[in-house]
Amino acid sequence: MILILSQSPLEPTTEEVMDWLESLGARCMRLNGEDLDGRAPLALAVDGGEVEIRIAAEGLAMPLSEVRAVWFRRWLGERRHVDARLLDESLAGNYKLDYDLRRQLTLEWRKLSDFLFARLSDRPWLSHPWKASPTKLDVLVRAARHGLATPATLVTTERGELRRFLRRHGAVVTKPIGEVEMFVYDGQRHCMYTAPVDAAAVEELPERFAPSLFQERLDKRYELRVFYLDGECHAMAIFSQLDAQTRLDFRNYNKLRPNRSVPYRLTDRTVAGLRRLMADLDLETGSIDLIHTTDGREVFLEVNPVGQFGMVSRPCNYHLERKVAEHLVRKAEGGARPQG
Repeated sequence: MILILSQSPLEPTTEEVMDWLESLGARCMRLNGEDLDGRAPLALAVDGGEVEIRIAAEGLAMPLSEVRAVWFRRWLGERRHVDARLLDESLAGNYKLDYDLRRQLTLEWRKLSDFLFARLSDRPWLSHPWKASPTKLDVLVRAARHGLATPATLVTTERGELRRFLRRHGAVVTKPIGEVEMFVYDGQRHCMYTAPVDAAAVEELPERFAPSLFQERLDKRYELRVFYLDGECHAMAIFSQLDAQTRLDFRNYNKLRPNRSVPYRLTDRTVAGLRRLMADLDLETGSIDLIHTTDGREVFLEVNPVGQFGMVSRPCNYHLERKVAEHLVRKAEGGARPQG
């Protein structure tokens, strides 16, 4: 049995991998993070040394001892309680109580998740929750040490330091130090995309501000998205520079006029550097962002161990869903029978 730890039911790529597993004769069970949040009739029954997962709506029951491999696709985000109403109207203005209740719910979920992950720690995993969010700055340093080109980067709290960085590099962008968050306000979604920073914007900043990340703005010919799996790089070029909306960050999608995307062959040097980097990070898989510059360099930006890969698979006819399924089957067949 292959256990798939997913985020929500609305993940088409995960469903396609499950279809391939079925066609390959493998059994799998999917557990969504949302199922641990009261959105599904779920039970984890602990009977002595055995733990069993039960999902009543699907009539499923599975002892964890039957799990031969785990695919950590994604899990439930920590902002899931943001829209939940926890207080009645008489306590609506008690923000401290509201915060404390949300924090308690988050801690309960974390402990339950930790229990599940720990009980499966002796199984082979494809991606792992404890490796799913590496620090971007650390990854950049490691990438450079493994021979990959990386952009000049500055984290500062000082306007004067940013001025000097801008003068040195001519053009600068800013992006989050950590993960990209999405915020909902007045019914609209707002995402923290990569954004330009010019001299006028710098002068509008206070002398001191929260620690912020800045990078030299590279002249892009196109952006590269690579899905890495077990030493193989499946690369796609995205012609984001042909659209003003996606020029700085292709994730600012133009759904009316999507970017042209085509298969791409990385240089041998870049492939070798990526293999060394992924081995250093102890990652078997991940979605990697690079830039192909106008002067012909392939510049590494970041890696997401649980990034999407359907957007690479379909335009390039890589059939990555089948490759992932086959890799999971090999893991399940190679793993020893767990003790419980």
